[in-house]
Amino acid sequence: MAEVRQRGMIVAIELTPDKATRAPYPWAERRGLTVYRHALTRGVLLRPVGNVVYFMPPYVITPAEIDVMVEVAREGIERATCA
Repeated sequence: MAEVRQRGMIVAIELTPDKATRAPYPWAERRGLTVYRHALTRGVLLRPVGNVVYFMPPYVITPAEIDVMVEVAREGIERATCA
């Protein structure tokens, strides 16, 4: 990850192969899409924009649901970046 940004309940995680330089992954690899597709298989809706994955939970989310959302995103990020 290059950077994690947050505004209220919205969190953005930027994926990069090199945290020091923040060089992006090639756009054709669609790493964010890999995270998104994994999340869908687990019933979690994340929003990918290029190599950035966004969390945009509803206001009525429970702490337990946030925990699931974060765990699923972590799994997806590992799949997308540890290949």
